[in-house]
Amino acid sequence: MDIDLEKRYGQICEAIKTLDFDAVWKGFRPLKFALYNDTECFFDGHYIEKTADFCANTSIEYKGEMIAIWYAKTEMDIPKFTSCIVHEMFHGFQEKQGWNCFPNEMEALYKYRYSEENLSIKRHENKLLLELLEVFDQEKYRELLSCRKYRSEKFPYEFSYESCGEEIEGSANYVEWQVLRQLDENEAEKMIADMRKTMLQPEYFFPIRKSGYYTGTLLINAMIRAGGYNYGPENRPVIKQRLEAPDSVSAVNAGTKDEQAKVSEALASFMAESKKIVESSVAANEVVLTGPVTMGSVNIYDARCYNGYLTSRFFLMFLVNGEKQLIRGDNYVIKMKDEKTIEKVYRWV
Repeated sequence: MDIDLEKRYGQICEAIKTLDFDAVWKGFRPLKFALYNDTECFFDGHYIEKTADFCANTSIEYKGEMIAIWYAKTEMDIPKFTSCIVHEMFHGFQEKQGWNCFPNEMEALYKYRYSEENLSIKRHENKLLLELLEVFDQEKYRELLSCRKYRSEKFPYEFSYESCGEEIEGSANYVEWQVLRQLDENEAEKMIADMRKTMLQPEYFFPIRKSGYYTGTLLINAMIRAGGYNYGPENRPVIKQRLEAPDSVSAVNAGTKDEQAKVSEALASFMAESKKIVESSVAANEVVLTGPVTMGSVNIYDARCYNGYLTSRFFLMFLVNGEKQLIRGDNYVIKMKDEKTIEKVYRWV
Protein backbone atom coordinates (compact mmCIF):
# COMPACT_ATOMS: atom_id res chain seq x y z
CA MET A 1 0.00 0.00 0.00
CA ASP A 2 1.40 3.39 -0.99
CA ILE A 3 2.17 6.00 1.64
CA ASP A 4 -0.34 8.84 1.94
CA LEU A 5 2.02 11.65 0.95
CA GLU A 6 -0.22 14.48 2.10
CA LYS A 7 -0.83 12.93 5.51
CA ARG A 8 2.86 12.17 6.14
CA TYR A 9 3.81 15.64 4.94
CA GLY A 10 1.51 17.23 7.50
CA GLN A 11 2.77 15.02 10.34
CA ILE A 12 6.39 15.86 9.51
CA CYS A 13 5.58 19.58 9.35
CA GLU A 14 4.10 19.40 12.85
CA ALA A 15 7.19 17.59 14.17
CA ILE A 16 9.52 20.15 12.56
CA LYS A 17 7.66 22.98 14.33
CA THR A 18 8.68 21.51 17.71
CA LEU A 19 12.44 21.51 16.95
CA ASP A 20 14.99 23.93 18.37
CA PHE A 21 17.10 24.37 15.23
CA ASP A 22 19.84 26.39 16.91
CA ALA A 23 20.40 23.42 19.21
CA VAL A 24 20.62 21.19 16.14
CA TRP A 25 23.15 23.38 14.29
CA LYS A 26 23.95 27.06 14.72
CA GLY A 27 22.33 29.20 12.04
CA PHE A 28 20.41 26.30 10.45
CA ARG A 29 16.75 26.85 9.61
CA PRO A 30 14.28 24.45 7.98
CA LEU A 31 13.77 24.46 4.24
CA LYS A 32 10.71 23.46 2.27
CA PHE A 33 10.51 19.78 1.38
CA ALA A 34 8.74 17.41 -0.98
CA LEU A 35 7.62 13.81 -0.61
CA TYR A 36 7.21 11.83 -3.81
CA ASN A 37 6.67 8.30 -5.14
CA ASP A 38 6.65 6.81 -8.63
CA THR A 39 3.64 8.82 -9.77
CA GLU A 40 2.97 11.70 -7.33
CA CYS A 41 4.82 14.53 -5.65
CA PHE A 42 3.55 16.57 -2.68
CA PHE A 43 5.30 19.89 -2.07
CA ASP A 44 4.54 23.00 -0.04
CA GLY A 45 1.00 21.93 0.81
CA HIS A 46 -0.19 20.61 -2.55
CA TYR A 47 0.47 18.06 -5.28
CA ILE A 48 2.74 19.17 -8.13
CA GLU A 49 4.00 17.64 -11.35
CA LYS A 50 6.89 15.25 -10.69
CA THR A 51 9.83 15.99 -12.98
CA ALA A 52 13.12 14.14 -13.52
CA ASP A 53 14.71 16.40 -10.89
CA PHE A 54 12.88 14.43 -8.23
CA CYS A 55 15.37 11.60 -7.95
CA ALA A 56 16.77 9.91 -4.81
CA ASN A 57 16.76 11.43 -1.32
CA THR A 58 18.66 14.70 -1.40
CA SER A 59 18.30 18.45 -1.78
CA ILE A 60 17.71 20.14 -5.13
CA GLU A 61 17.16 23.61 -6.50
CA TYR A 62 13.48 23.92 -7.40
CA LYS A 63 12.08 27.14 -8.87
CA GLY A 64 14.94 29.18 -7.49
CA GLU A 65 15.14 27.78 -3.97
CA MET A 66 16.83 24.84 -2.27
CA ILE A 67 14.40 22.19 -1.06
CA ALA A 68 14.71 18.71 0.43
CA ILE A 69 13.17 15.74 -1.39
CA TRP A 70 12.41 12.20 -0.22
CA TYR A 71 11.33 9.13 -2.18
CA ALA A 72 8.58 7.95 0.16
CA LYS A 73 8.18 4.23 -0.45
CA THR A 74 8.98 2.85 3.01
CA GLU A 75 6.98 3.60 6.15
CA MET A 76 8.87 5.07 9.10
CA ASP A 77 7.85 6.41 12.49
CA ILE A 78 7.41 10.17 12.31
CA PRO A 79 10.46 11.05 14.48
CA LYS A 80 12.75 8.98 12.26
CA PHE A 81 11.07 10.21 9.07
CA THR A 82 11.43 13.81 10.25
CA SER A 83 15.12 13.35 11.09
CA CYS A 84 15.73 12.02 7.57
CA ILE A 85 13.95 14.99 5.99
CA VAL A 86 15.95 17.43 8.12
CA HIS A 87 19.14 15.57 7.09
CA GLU A 88 18.32 16.38 3.46
CA MET A 89 17.37 19.96 4.37
CA PHE A 90 20.84 20.33 5.82
CA HIS A 91 22.37 19.49 2.43
CA GLY A 92 20.42 22.42 1.04
CA PHE A 93 21.75 24.56 3.89
CA GLN A 94 25.29 23.49 2.99
CA GLU A 95 24.73 24.63 -0.59
CA LYS A 96 23.24 27.95 0.50
CA GLN A 97 26.14 28.57 2.88
CA GLY A 98 28.66 27.94 0.12
CA TRP A 99 30.41 24.94 1.60
CA ASN A 100 33.25 24.18 -0.82
CA CYS A 101 33.97 20.64 0.33
CA PHE A 102 31.56 18.62 -1.82
CA PRO A 103 33.51 15.62 -3.17
CA ASN A 104 33.67 14.70 -6.84
CA GLU A 105 31.82 11.43 -6.39
CA MET A 106 31.99 10.16 -9.97
CA GLU A 107 35.72 10.84 -10.19
CA ALA A 108 36.30 9.03 -6.90
CA LEU A 109 34.59 5.89 -8.21
CA TYR A 110 37.51 5.55 -10.61
CA LYS A 111 40.33 7.21 -8.69
CA TYR A 112 39.97 6.12 -5.04
CA ARG A 113 42.34 3.28 -4.17
CA TYR A 114 41.59 0.91 -1.30
CA SER A 115 44.65 0.46 0.94
CA GLU A 116 44.87 -2.05 3.78
CA GLU A 117 47.16 0.28 5.74
CA ASN A 118 44.97 3.35 5.28
CA LEU A 119 41.79 1.55 6.28
CA SER A 120 43.31 -0.37 9.18
CA ILE A 121 44.45 2.94 10.71
CA LYS A 122 41.03 4.41 9.94
CA ARG A 123 39.46 1.46 11.80
CA HIS A 124 41.66 2.33 14.80
CA GLU A 125 40.43 5.93 14.54
CA ASN A 126 36.84 4.65 14.67
CA LYS A 127 37.69 2.75 17.85
CA LEU A 128 38.99 5.99 19.36
CA LEU A 129 35.88 7.88 18.21
CA LEU A 130 33.58 5.36 19.88
CA GLU A 131 35.62 5.60 23.09
CA LEU A 132 35.50 9.42 22.92
CA LEU A 133 31.73 9.21 22.54
CA GLU A 134 31.54 7.43 25.89
CA VAL A 135 34.14 9.48 27.80
CA PHE A 136 36.17 12.31 26.32
CA ASP A 137 39.91 11.92 26.86
CA GLN A 138 42.37 14.52 25.61
CA GLU A 139 45.18 12.03 24.92
CA LYS A 140 42.92 9.80 22.85
CA TYR A 141 41.78 12.86 20.93
CA ARG A 142 45.40 13.81 20.22
CA GLU A 143 46.08 10.24 19.08
CA LEU A 144 43.07 10.45 16.75
CA LEU A 145 44.38 13.65 15.17
CA SER A 146 47.85 12.16 14.84
CA CYS A 147 46.49 9.16 12.95
CA ARG A 148 44.55 11.43 10.63
CA LYS A 149 47.61 13.60 10.02
CA TYR A 150 49.64 10.52 9.09
CA ARG A 151 47.00 9.31 6.64
CA SER A 152 46.59 12.77 5.09
CA GLU A 153 50.30 12.77 4.24
CA LYS A 154 50.63 9.17 3.03
CA PHE A 155 47.25 8.82 1.29
CA PRO A 156 46.44 12.41 0.23
CA TYR A 157 43.75 11.72 -2.41
CA GLU A 158 41.99 9.06 -0.37
CA PHE A 159 42.10 11.11 2.83
CA SER A 160 40.82 14.21 1.05
CA TYR A 161 37.90 12.30 -0.47
CA GLU A 162 37.05 10.63 2.84
CA SER A 163 37.22 13.95 4.70
CA CYS A 164 34.89 15.63 2.23
CA GLY A 165 32.35 12.87 2.76
CA GLU A 166 32.78 13.07 6.52
CA GLU A 167 32.13 16.80 6.38
CA ILE A 168 29.15 16.74 4.01
CA GLU A 169 27.38 13.52 5.05
CA GLY A 170 28.82 13.35 8.56
CA SER A 171 27.49 16.78 9.47
CA ALA A 172 24.07 15.99 7.96
CA ASN A 173 24.04 12.74 9.90
CA TYR A 174 25.07 14.61 13.06
CA VAL A 175 22.06 16.88 12.45
CA GLU A 176 19.86 13.81 12.02
CA TRP A 177 21.13 12.48 15.35
CA GLN A 178 20.42 15.79 17.12
CA VAL A 179 16.88 15.86 15.71
CA LEU A 180 16.27 12.36 17.04
CA ARG A 181 17.58 13.41 20.45
CA GLN A 182 14.83 16.04 20.55
CA LEU A 183 12.02 13.93 19.10
CA ASP A 184 12.68 10.38 20.32
CA GLU A 185 15.62 9.51 22.57
CA ASN A 186 15.09 5.78 21.94
CA GLU A 187 15.60 6.32 18.20
CA ALA A 188 18.71 8.37 18.94
CA GLU A 189 20.08 5.51 21.01
CA LYS A 190 19.35 3.09 18.18
CA MET A 191 21.60 5.18 15.94
CA ILE A 192 24.40 5.05 18.53
CA ALA A 193 23.92 1.30 18.91
CA ASP A 194 24.27 0.87 15.15
CA MET A 195 27.48 2.92 15.23
CA ARG A 196 28.92 0.62 17.88
CA LYS A 197 27.86 -2.42 15.89
CA THR A 198 29.22 -1.42 12.49
CA MET A 199 32.11 1.03 12.78
CA LEU A 200 34.72 -1.55 13.82
CA GLN A 201 33.75 -4.10 11.20
CA PRO A 202 36.25 -4.12 8.30
CA GLU A 203 33.31 -4.50 5.90
CA TYR A 204 32.21 -1.00 7.00
CA PHE A 205 34.68 0.57 4.55
CA PHE A 206 33.37 -1.10 1.38
CA PRO A 207 32.32 0.90 -0.50
CA ILE A 208 34.17 3.68 1.34
CA ARG A 209 31.58 6.43 0.95
CA LYS A 210 29.17 4.86 3.45
CA SER A 211 31.71 5.14 6.26
CA GLY A 212 31.62 8.94 6.17
CA TYR A 213 28.16 9.15 7.74
CA TYR A 214 29.00 7.75 11.16
CA THR A 215 32.70 8.61 11.18
CA GLY A 216 31.91 12.24 10.37
CA THR A 217 29.16 12.35 13.01
CA LEU A 218 31.53 11.23 15.75
CA LEU A 219 34.38 13.45 14.51
CA ILE A 220 32.12 16.48 14.93
CA ASN A 221 31.03 15.21 18.32
CA ALA A 222 34.68 14.80 19.40
CA MET A 223 35.62 18.25 18.04
CA ILE A 224 32.81 19.85 20.04
CA ARG A 225 33.78 18.01 23.22
CA ALA A 226 37.41 18.99 22.72
CA GLY A 227 36.38 22.63 22.77
CA GLY A 228 38.13 23.31 19.49
CA TYR A 229 35.03 23.45 17.33
CA ASN A 230 34.40 26.66 15.41
CA TYR A 231 31.47 26.97 13.04
CA GLY A 232 33.35 29.56 10.99
CA PRO A 233 31.90 32.00 8.46
CA GLU A 234 30.08 29.27 6.51
CA ASN A 235 28.79 27.38 9.57
CA ARG A 236 30.86 24.34 8.62
CA PRO A 237 33.14 22.06 10.66
CA VAL A 238 36.23 22.05 8.37
CA ILE A 239 37.02 18.45 9.26
CA LYS A 240 39.88 18.19 6.76
CA GLN A 241 41.85 20.87 8.58
CA ARG A 242 41.61 19.24 12.03
CA LEU A 243 45.07 17.72 11.81
CA GLU A 244 46.96 19.49 14.59
CA ALA A 245 48.70 16.74 16.52
CA PRO A 246 51.93 15.92 18.34
CA ASP A 247 54.50 13.74 16.62
CA SER A 248 54.93 11.56 19.70
CA VAL A 249 52.08 9.22 18.78
CA SER A 250 52.96 6.68 16.10
CA ALA A 251 50.01 6.26 13.74
CA VAL A 252 51.87 3.45 11.98
CA ASN A 253 51.44 1.23 15.03
CA ALA A 254 47.68 1.68 14.77
CA GLY A 255 47.61 -0.22 11.49
CA THR A 256 49.10 -3.49 12.70
CA LYS A 257 49.61 -6.48 10.43
CA ASP A 258 46.72 -8.24 12.13
CA GLU A 259 44.43 -5.27 11.50
CA GLN A 260 45.60 -5.01 7.90
CA ALA A 261 44.90 -8.71 7.40
CA LYS A 262 41.29 -8.22 8.53
CA VAL A 263 40.84 -5.31 6.14
CA SER A 264 42.54 -7.24 3.32
CA GLU A 265 40.10 -10.13 3.77
CA ALA A 266 37.12 -7.77 3.68
CA LEU A 267 38.50 -6.04 0.58
CA ALA A 268 38.99 -9.36 -1.23
CA SER A 269 35.40 -10.31 -0.40
CA PHE A 270 34.12 -6.94 -1.66
CA MET A 271 36.01 -7.25 -4.96
CA ALA A 272 34.84 -10.84 -5.45
CA GLU A 273 31.25 -9.75 -4.86
CA SER A 274 31.65 -6.86 -7.33
CA LYS A 275 33.07 -9.27 -9.94
CA LYS A 276 30.14 -11.64 -9.45
CA ILE A 277 27.56 -8.83 -9.77
CA VAL A 278 29.07 -7.59 -13.03
CA GLU A 279 29.73 -10.95 -14.66
CA SER A 280 26.36 -12.51 -13.77
CA SER A 281 24.45 -9.44 -14.98
CA VAL A 282 26.36 -9.26 -18.26
CA ALA A 283 25.83 -12.99 -18.80
CA ALA A 284 22.08 -12.63 -18.20
CA ASN A 285 22.12 -9.91 -20.88
CA GLU A 286 18.94 -8.12 -19.78
CA VAL A 287 19.77 -4.86 -21.55
CA VAL A 288 17.70 -1.86 -20.45
CA LEU A 289 19.62 0.87 -22.29
CA THR A 290 21.99 0.97 -25.24
CA GLY A 291 24.29 3.95 -25.74
CA PRO A 292 26.25 5.87 -26.36
CA VAL A 293 24.63 8.35 -23.95
CA THR A 294 26.21 10.74 -21.48
CA MET A 295 26.41 9.66 -17.85
CA GLY A 296 24.37 11.81 -15.50
CA SER A 297 24.55 10.24 -12.09
CA VAL A 298 24.28 6.94 -10.27
CA ASN A 299 23.03 6.26 -6.75
CA ILE A 300 26.39 7.18 -5.31
CA TYR A 301 25.60 5.97 -1.79
CA ASP A 302 26.93 2.46 -2.41
CA ALA A 303 27.99 2.52 -6.07
CA ARG A 304 30.82 0.22 -7.15
CA CYS A 305 33.43 0.39 -9.90
CA TYR A 306 34.80 -2.83 -11.34
CA ASN A 307 36.79 -3.37 -14.54
CA GLY A 308 35.10 -0.62 -16.54
CA TYR A 309 31.62 -1.21 -15.09
CA LEU A 310 29.67 0.81 -12.52
CA THR A 311 26.72 -0.27 -10.40
CA SER A 312 23.74 1.75 -9.28
CA ARG A 313 20.84 0.73 -7.09
CA PHE A 314 17.28 1.93 -7.68
CA PHE A 315 17.95 4.50 -10.42
CA LEU A 316 20.26 5.79 -13.12
CA MET A 317 20.24 9.29 -14.60
CA PHE A 318 21.71 9.99 -18.04
CA LEU A 319 21.62 12.79 -20.60
CA VAL A 320 20.24 12.73 -24.14
CA ASN A 321 20.92 15.92 -26.12
CA GLY A 322 21.57 17.65 -22.82
CA GLU A 323 18.21 16.65 -21.29
CA LYS A 324 17.95 14.51 -18.17
CA GLN A 325 16.52 11.03 -18.60
CA LEU A 326 15.85 8.61 -15.76
CA ILE A 327 15.33 4.90 -15.36
CA ARG A 328 14.34 3.63 -11.94
CA GLY A 329 12.88 0.72 -10.06
CA ASP A 330 15.69 -1.79 -10.52
CA ASN A 331 19.40 -2.13 -9.82
CA TYR A 332 21.75 -1.61 -12.76
CA VAL A 333 25.18 -2.61 -14.05
CA ILE A 334 26.57 0.03 -16.39
CA LYS A 335 29.22 -0.66 -19.02
CA MET A 336 31.20 2.54 -19.53
CA LYS A 337 32.87 3.47 -22.82
CA ASP A 338 34.89 6.06 -20.91
CA GLU A 339 34.40 7.92 -17.63
CA LYS A 340 31.64 10.11 -19.11
CA THR A 341 29.95 7.87 -21.69
CA ILE A 342 27.59 4.94 -21.10
CA GLU A 343 27.91 2.12 -23.64
CA LYS A 344 25.25 -0.24 -22.30
CA VAL A 345 23.13 -0.77 -19.17
CA TYR A 346 22.17 -4.21 -17.86
CA ARG A 347 19.62 -5.13 -15.22
CA TRP A 348 21.48 -6.31 -12.11
CA VAL A 349 20.49 -9.93 -11.57
